[in-house]
Amino acid sequence: MNSRSKQLLLACLVPVLILLSMCVTPVYTLFNGKEIILQTMPVDPSDLFRGDYVTLRYEAEEVPKRLVEKDVVEKRQDGWGELEVYVLLEEKSGIYIPAKVTLEEPDKGIYLKGKLNYIDKNNEGQEIASIGYSLDKYYLEDNTGKDWEKASTQGKILAKIKVNNGYGILTNIEMQ
Repeated sequence: MNSRSKQLLLACLVPVLILLSMCVTPVYTLFNGKEIILQTMPVDPSDLFRGDYVTLRYEAEEVPKRLVEKDVVEKRQDGWGELEVYVLLEEKSGIYIPAKVTLEEPDKGIYLKGKLNYIDKNNEGQEIASIGYSLDKYYLEDNTGKDWEKASTQGKILAKIKVNNGYGILTNIEMQ
């Protein structure tokens, strides 16, 4: 194989290897991650171009401020934009709920990596930290969207998520 052929082969392999490396974390999480269940909150989705899907919002996205460590609050006050945080979860009656929000990756336990958007008061006047996990859409079988949308607006959907080292993948949803 001459030098020119080796360069061409290398030029073709580099993009393929980059694309394959992007699949490693999701595939590893699907096979080796721990399955957890999160409770959803009511939301009203509408989009004609995406087909049948349901937009999900989780109770774990509104974490009481008392569960947020002091250094997270201080760092949030110092800057703008999203702040990467780790949300340690604990199981109660089969559903995982936030136990602590920290800047440091936990050594043990089940946790999700998220983006802290803001700390403010919710509609009930309670101070909460708004955290996004990028687990917000689930695509459905054709002609089932109306039933799921109704359940979503009532907060009657449980989401099954595979979690590994803070990385979560939404694998399934079920109506309560």
